[in-house]
Amino acid sequence: MPATRTMNRSWGNRMVGVVLAAFFSLSCINGYAAENIRITLKPVAEVSQEVVRLTDLAELSGNRDQTKTMGNTVVASSPQPGQTRFVGGDYIRIRLRQAGFDTTRILFRGAPDVRITRTSASLPVQRIRQAVESTIRNRMPWNDENVSIKGIQFDESVRLPVGKLTYRIIPKRNEDYLGRSILALHLFVDGEAVRKLWVNATISVMTDVVVAARPLGKHQHIRLEDLTVERRDLATVGSEPITRPEDVLGNRTTRMIYPHTVIQAGMIALPPLVKRGDIVKIVADAGPMTITATGLVKQQGRKGDVVRVMNTDSKRVILARITGPGAVKVDF
Repeated sequence: MPATRTMNRSWGNRMVGVVLAAFFSLSCINGYAAENIRITLKPVAEVSQEVVRLTDLAELSGNRDQTKTMGNTVVASSPQPGQTRFVGGDYIRIRLRQAGFDTTRILFRGAPDVRITRTSASLPVQRIRQAVESTIRNRMPWNDENVSIKGIQFDESVRLPVGKLTYRIIPKRNEDYLGRSILALHLFVDGEAVRKLWVNATISVMTDVVVAARPLGKHQHIRLEDLTVERRDLATVGSEPITRPEDVLGNRTTRMIYPHTVIQAGMIALPPLVKRGDIVKIVADAGPMTITATGLVKQQGRKGDVVRVMNTDSKRVILARITGPGAVKVDF
């Protein structure tokens, strides 16, 4: 029994010694760090990352392990690329205390405030312009030789983080690639999206159009000498320009047309193919059979118009579509 009591007392003494040794060892380390670390703040600093660490702003001396840990502490966020911010010594003390360091026993020296500038890269303007033009030409429906692309503009003053730059150019939905166009420029640095810019471009598509060579009155029949062909920008000639004179000749105008006006489809009308009282051939397709009859037109109309026609045999008035001179067709 005494032997057992002696062994327990011995084991207990050893454990107390281990705990006290660890405590004093830790206290000595912390005390050493607090009393022997010296931080000298720089007046200016330059950073390239998103965050600012203590070693970016100051020189540290003292215990090597402790200064390494303290130096890696994030003390501020970086300004935007190409921008500047100031960080004061008091703010750095707060950040160190938040990280668990006893700043009351750390010696601070140097500048009271640090001016921090973040390094940046400029946009490769010419390369981006070439990429924008290439994107437009690859997606547009026009013949390349008829197209000129000018006025490619975007914010060239943008500063980016330093790193490998890549970008993606996306036209807006339902882009017609005529006149002023807007595209989205997505910028990536080291694979991370950093900015989105809008790019403006002016697209000119040159094409031949039919133009009035002289004044044309309303309902006037159009002759070859009334027309000329000019090369115009498709973005400026309206939605339905006529591009071939033969599509206009023999038609009539629906309105007054002034010289140098681009002829639009809505400005002309086909002359009537049938008039009231004309005798026409009525055609009706009934499955494999075709039935024909003679009819009397009750109203004038142009090709494609649906008019009233009286069957001369049955005296019944029907609706039929004009298919050509003297011919109509019944659609079932």
